[in-house]
Amino acid sequence: MLGHIKTVREKLAKRRYRYPVVAASGVLALGIVFFVTCVPSVAAQSAAHRLPVLAAPTQGQKILVFSPHPDDETIAVGGYIAQATKNGADVRIVLVTDGNKFHKEAIRYTEFKTATGILGVKQTDLVFLGFPDGKLASEDKTLLDSSLQGQIDVYRPDTIIYPNPRDTNSDHAALGRAVGAVIDSEHLNVQEYTYVVHYRLVYPRPRKFAPNLYLLPPARLAKFDKQWLKFPLSQDIENTKEQALLTYGSQFKSPELNGLMHSFIRQNEVLAVPRS
Repeated sequence: MLGHIKTVREKLAKRRYRYPVVAASGVLALGIVFFVTCVPSVAAQSAAHRLPVLAAPTQGQKILVFSPHPDDETIAVGGYIAQATKNGADVRIVLVTDGNKFHKEAIRYTEFKTATGILGVKQTDLVFLGFPDGKLASEDKTLLDSSLQGQIDVYRPDTIIYPNPRDTNSDHAALGRAVGAVIDSEHLNVQEYTYVVHYRLVYPRPRKFAPNLYLLPPARLAKFDKQWLKFPLSQDIENTKEQALLTYGSQFKSPELNGLMHSFIRQNEVLAVPRS
């Protein structure tokens, strides 16, 4: 009888030991799945030197930038825009949504005008399409496409910059697909570049203010686009971009957006050349 009790106790002890191990293994497995699925891999910092350099805009060049929300233009290509206006290029920015998802349209429009002014863009070169924030993916495709095409036809740009269709924000992706489709359908003879602001949960990496580091594209996107380019920022242009970004005070109140926006203040920006 005593031997039987001892055996039962030993089995129970083994089970008590095994359950925490199994639980810990499960947590570890979930952590690995989360990391692989949600944290995009990027190349080492040294890989930035291997990215081809995007030439600086030149005087008289006409650049059309499509921004899904107030701040995306500065986050993604604020340095490029600042360098373009400094070099005498013409820049027009089309703000596609009203930025009013959290009932802050007036604040965000004011921030947008201030930030783009710091980058050197005249208010007469700001266009507000006013589509509902957060709903571009469900917007009437004919209406959206015609609105975008109208801006391209009126401005007749040499260069068009817009969100990458594989950006994981639904508005960004929808706008990227729409602009790309208009360019393809019209067989436009323009140079086009796309940018990524949101990709999975932790991009850019590292997610912190690190102005001395380089910005690198998500490694997984390399196979989808023809080529990724880096646009180096001088210290003066990087400072201008930072100053413009800091005007978006309403966005910095969000811990998530705070980290995201600070992560784009780097020594360069990255843009993709889409596959034709």
